[in-house]
Formats: sequence, structure tokens, C-alpha cells
Amino acid sequence: MLIEKIIEQKQSKIRLRPCHTNRASSLGHVCERKLVFDRTRWQDAIPYDVGLQFIFDEGNLQERQVLKDLDEAGWHVIDQQRDYEWKEYQITAHLDGKIVLDKPFTLEIKSMNPYTFTQIHTAQDIIESRKHYIRAYAAQGQIYMLLSNSERMVFIFKNKSTGQLKEIWMDLDYQFAEELIQKAVRINAHVNAGTIPDPIPWNEDICGRCAFAHICLPEARREALDLTDDPELELKLKRRHELAPLRKEYEEIDDEVKAAVKEKAKVVVGDFLITGRFVEPKGRPKYWKSDIQLLQIQKGVSNV
Repeated sequence: MLIEKIIEQKQSKIRLRPCHTNRASSLGHVCERKLVFDRTRWQDAIPYDVGLQFIFDEGNLQERQVLKDLDEAGWHVIDQQRDYEWKEYQITAHLDGKIVLDKPFTLEIKSMNPYTFTQIHTAQDIIESRKHYIRAYAAQGQIYMLLSNSERMVFIFKNKSTGQLKEIWMDLDYQFAEELIQKAVRINAHVNAGTIPDPIPWNEDICGRCAFAHICLPEARREALDLTDDPELELKLKRRHELAPLRKEYEEIDDEVKAAVKEKAKVVVGDFLITGRFVEPKGRPKYWKSDIQLLQIQKGVSNV
């Protein structure tokens, strides 16, 4: 009874809104077709579910708490929630604020799951993250610096589980920023001409969760050079699609488990043996690698 009313209230917040610019928070997305649809077919997007609304609201609460923590620690944050616009490239941004040190620096606050929190130590970790939405933070930061006339900014990341905070400083990279501007130019050209970019190669994490998949996939089907009638392959593809949500759940649990046993060389949990070690790739920071194995227990003897 109580929770149902809360869910109903959360659902009332979900609505499609027009998008007439290239938003800094979206410009780092890997699919330009999606970014064109954001502006030309926003009304046709499939609304996100109430679970995501809970996540958005929680993120806003976390952001306010971080701002409160900064204030209580004596740091002065100005220009909170300020909007910027670069009309020439139809780019807009909405800043969390600027933190005043010797001068104001652009500030962006992000909350994240424990595993991702432990994986980010430098700006390069954001840029090279295997998660596309984390990489998009770097693009967002570059645009923020351009629009706010700053050559340096700071991300404050918050661990959703423990409340721990981490600051990551990033410098303005003019080459990276120019690539983003040119991306905006291409998107604007498509919007003006009424055309759409080619689709990216199918990626379950991106395409499988896209609000425009119901538009994009039929388009891609019409453009396909080879339509194959293979019932066995089609069954495998359908089963692959059915299993996709389970892979997402697996990856999230895997991240949480590995965060819990980080820097523990050998752990036994029930019937599972977890071993770990530091790995030092050439030219990159070292990281902790965990291996998880099921112990086969028979008559008091365990075999790995």
C-alpha cells in the first residue's frame, strides 16, 4: 500500500520532453544516430521504466548531499545549476557548479556502484572505461570546460554503497574537445537535412536498451544488403535476446562480488574459492584481478 503510492508518484515524473540541442551530458554517446533521433523523434522514444526514475531521484539526492558535505567542510560552490549555450554548434550544458579554490573550477558530481568506484583513479580511467556511459562523462566534462571557460575541472564520485567520495581532476584536451564539436556539426547537419547517420554495429548494452530501438532496427532491416532466412539462426538469436537481461544481472553481481574481495589474495566463501593478484599492464596503472572457482566437494574432498 505505501510503496505502491510511491511508485505511482515516481511514474508521474516520467514523460517525454522535446530536445532541440546537443546536450553536453549526451554528446559523448557512441551512437550518433541515437543523438539525431533525440532531436528529431524525441516524441517517439520509448519512455524509461520506473526503476530508472528511482535511480535518477537517488542520484539527485546524492548530489545534494555532496554539495552539503562540501559546504560543511568550508568549500564554496558557486554557479550551481547554471545553464550554458553555444549557439553556433547548438550545444547546451547544465553545470552542477564551480568550486572556488584559487579560482573557480567546474564541478561535476556523479554517484556510482561500488565496483565502478574502485576502478576509477585518474581521468584516463574515465576516458578508457569499458562502460560507454562512464566514457561519456569525459566528453561531458570537456564540453563543460569549453562553455565555462576553464582549462581544468574536478569530478567528485560517490560510492552509492559506502558514501565514500573521490575527486578526479581532468584537464581540457583541445583535440578531444574539437572531436566533440565536429560530432555536433555532423548531428546538426543531419537534423537540418532530415537525414540519419548509419547505425553502429549491434551492441546489446547500447542498442538493447535504446529508447529508439523500435525505430532504428526496422530502418536497419530495410537498409540491409543481406536478408537471410535461416530458422536455426533465428532461434539462436531469439534465445540470445532472452538471455541478455541475465548477462546484465551477472555483470552487476560480478562487479559487486569483486569489489567485496578486492586485494584479498585467497578467500573461501561457501563452496567458492576466490583468488586475486595485482596485474600491471604495460603503460597503464596496475589493477586487482580476481578469479572465482566453484569447489567440487565430494565425500569431504574438495577439487578445484
